[in-house]
Amino acid sequence: MSDAAKAKPMWRRLIGPVLLLAILFFLLLYLKSIDWHKIAQLSVNWYWLVLASVLAMAGRYWAVNVWRVILSCLGVEKLPPYGAMAQVFAKAWMARYIPGTVAWVAGRIYLASQYGISVSRLTVSSLLEGGMQIVAGIVLSLILIALGGNVSDISMPVKVFAVVVALLSMLALLPPIFNRILHVAHLAVKRRKASDELRVNGKAVSRSFLLFCIGTLIAGTANYFVAKSIMPHLGGDHYLYMVGVFGLAGAIGIATPFLPSGIGVRDGIQLVLLALIMPKETALAVTVLSRLWSVVVDVLFFLVAVGFHHRQRQVDKAA
Repeated sequence: MSDAAKAKPMWRRLIGPVLLLAILFFLLLYLKSIDWHKIAQLSVNWYWLVLASVLAMAGRYWAVNVWRVILSCLGVEKLPPYGAMAQVFAKAWMARYIPGTVAWVAGRIYLASQYGISVSRLTVSSLLEGGMQIVAGIVLSLILIALGGNVSDISMPVKVFAVVVALLSMLALLPPIFNRILHVAHLAVKRRKASDELRVNGKAVSRSFLLFCIGTLIAGTANYFVAKSIMPHLGGDHYLYMVGVFGLAGAIGIATPFLPSGIGVRDGIQLVLLALIMPKETALAVTVLSRLWSVVVDVLFFLVAVGFHHRQRQVDKAA
């Protein structure tokens, strides 16, 4: 063990192993909830599934880029190399399978802070990122569903909930309101005035909204290809609607933080809205396959990001 590792308090050395065990435990529970009998009955076109996976991987690396842009807009002048940030993001990303958002956010803050990034700015960037995923996802998805011509088929409670969540999130993310909320929260917890690092600006808000809209399109298109893998005849006339459905389900899943990776809420919305344009049995098959596929892509993203970073460190040491 190195001198640096020995110098770490015991609790800090235990964080990584404990987090990994928690991820594995809840990931197994997540996999157990999948209808494996339904999966075994599916006939899959692997061309579309591979294409979906490539696009989904690109989407996860796009999310790393969004994180870097937000941090830059918040005043972080020197960011770690892209590969280092990708492996931090990938490790924390797997923590989404632990119920609640604390592990995902806290894990990323802890890992990224080891590269010298301010904890305050990491905290603010995470809050802005989570809120903007909800806002951009809901706003763009409702527009796509409307352009797809099926918005009138969505039940009123779902539409009202989505609009209310989007409006409240959008208001909360406006710099004057967001900064005031953080100031009050910091004053209540720390008993002192918040530093300037605990602030967002219009540049970070506007750029993150645009980038997350693009991210919603990437993720929705990947899920559309998953649907095509078991429905090769699925036409382009349903593309906008389905991208909107997947985006809306994902955004509302994020807004429901006490379930691992939005499970239940996300799947339920997908099932109900997809059943409006296809047989319910087919909608169920798409939902089940999409859930399993997303787990596989998450694990692949983790292995690639961590493996590439490890390889790069070996090359740097040899140089």
